[in-house]
Amino acid sequence: MDDLSPADRAHILAALKSAGNLICYFGHGNEHSWLTAGVSTAISSDFVPATGKAVVSIACRTGCNLGPDAITAGVEAWLGFTIKVAVIAPHLGLDPIGDAIVAGVSVLGSGKTMQDSRDELYSELDNVATGYDTGKWSSHPGAALKYYAALAMRDHIVLHGTTTFVPL
Repeated sequence: MDDLSPADRAHILAALKSAGNLICYFGHGNEHSWLTAGVSTAISSDFVPATGKAVVSIACRTGCNLGPDAITAGVEAWLGFTIKVAVIAPHLGLDPIGDAIVAGVSVLGSGKTMQDSRDELYSELDNVATGYDTGKWSSHPGAALKYYAALAMRDHIVLHGTTTFVPL
């Protein structure tokens, strides 16, 4: 599955069964499922084929119950959020929150642990909050809202399962 594949149930299940050790999901969710167009496309029992893999779920609230339930189903580690993920329109082509998420997840590509990724994500979102508060983005329209969004996301990152797991 890639950025051109529809995030429908068939493609998601195929991705969970794939040979890779890391599943990255960027989409919609709630406490109990991944969602496509408001419809559940993956629930905890769907993660059984992902036994021994890591999941990064950049989707609203999936770190609440779906993550822990996926660990029970056999997933090795789950990185996600327990609140709504802030999606704020870029300003002048800049998307600091999106860039922070990418930076936090990308450390996995250099052999880092899931805990390292969680820590980097925290640090990056903290830097974004500072940037909107008193730093380089403080004059952007809506800087106060973006500041609070970055802080909220920073403080609601969760890592379930084996924190020392190295998926790549």
